[in-house]
Amino acid sequence: MKSTNYKILSLIFLLTLAFQNVLPQCEISVGKGKAAEDWNKIFMQNGPGTGLEPEGSAGWTGADSTISIELPNGDSAFFFSDSFIAESPQMPGDGRVFTNENGLRLREPNCLPPVCGPKPEHIHYVYNSIVVRSKDGKTLKTLVGEKDKNGYSTAYFKPKSDDPNVMYWLGDPTIVDIKGEKKIWIFLNEWRVARPFDKKFFIEFKGQAIAQLDAETLKIESINPLKNLVDQGVWGISVWLDGKDFYIYGMKNEGEIKTDKPSTFSLADRYKKLYIAKTDATKGIESVSDLKNWQAWDGQNWSKNVKKRASIIPEKDSISDELTIKRLNIGGKPVFVMVSFDTAVGYQNWKDLYLYSACEPQGPFNKKYFVYQTPTAGLTKLAGMTGSQSLQSGLSVYNPHIHPQFTENGELLISYNSNLPFGAKPGDSIYADFYRPRFVRVPVEGLK
Repeated sequence: MKSTNYKILSLIFLLTLAFQNVLPQCEISVGKGKAAEDWNKIFMQNGPGTGLEPEGSAGWTGADSTISIELPNGDSAFFFSDSFIAESPQMPGDGRVFTNENGLRLREPNCLPPVCGPKPEHIHYVYNSIVVRSKDGKTLKTLVGEKDKNGYSTAYFKPKSDDPNVMYWLGDPTIVDIKGEKKIWIFLNEWRVARPFDKKFFIEFKGQAIAQLDAETLKIESINPLKNLVDQGVWGISVWLDGKDFYIYGMKNEGEIKTDKPSTFSLADRYKKLYIAKTDATKGIESVSDLKNWQAWDGQNWSKNVKKRASIIPEKDSISDELTIKRLNIGGKPVFVMVSFDTAVGYQNWKDLYLYSACEPQGPFNKKYFVYQTPTAGLTKLAGMTGSQSLQSGLSVYNPHIHPQFTENGELLISYNSNLPFGAKPGDSIYADFYRPRFVRVPVEGLK
């Protein structure tokens, strides 16, 4: 009897080992993140001719989103949403930055009381831009739209609308091969927002599009509106191309978050769930931009009914509005890794940065790793502020992204954005460092 039991236990043990070897293991081992000060300095530009940006063209001085892609020639393009732009030659009230005797980075006010008030503001920016970092890291080149009638730069991507309140914020880009030519596809999110002079803040979702760019010149070749959108979920927050399969991640605000400290911006106080769909990239941009050609993951299978999508993160988790999911080489095997803030708290309390891992693009992303708590959240003192100088409202942080082309020594480069919180008191926008990306390096064991 004992011998029989021993044989059964031995068989169970061997079967367990075999089963474990068959099932993919996609857990990762991560270390504590630390600020990447070298990268922080790269994106502290004051204007053309003063740093890495050459004189003679517009220069980026601050923005959010911070989504990057490596170009075929080895350069990297950083895609930004709302962007402060310094003109060359300098224009009154543009986005140029100067540093005072205490090291405080400032912009000249361009809106004064009583129009803006009760304190002076700096309100001019463009809705999106691209910054190309050379392969050797020695130069940055800013791409914006043509100048307006007053000589100021405009957004690089523009919707077909006569309403000045309608604009594009940017989603995730990827490089595709179209008949032997390299192209970039990038999602564009169309919104209508209040102008700075409007008394009531509003933000209205209008739709989405996918732009196609030449990957060599970054020239826009077409902007294709998404057809047959089923609801106000935002697609393209991250994308992944694997052969003909084009995987598209989407986010939707679902249930209300229960918190004792509600945000001043109600749309942020909802659980943000992650979804995935896929389509055939080889059929071209027109086909890809029509949701009738998509399949959504319903938790078990790929369904042609996109409305049947199922969340691929844990039930109690809430993701960032923007994030990145990349397939990385970790320990010699492919692992899908996602970065997100924990947003299951009020917007002004976002601060904890997590990585998730999964074996497949559809997850589920149940493996979760805390990597960093940003000191920027709630910050009221910026470098160079002295005495009683401080921001009137603590900074908010959001939109983390992974930049795998800059992996070094097994450390993953991650960016996040900082901004004044919704409902902040006026007058703080003249401080340049309130609004720019910040960077973190996170050690990941076996990362190549």
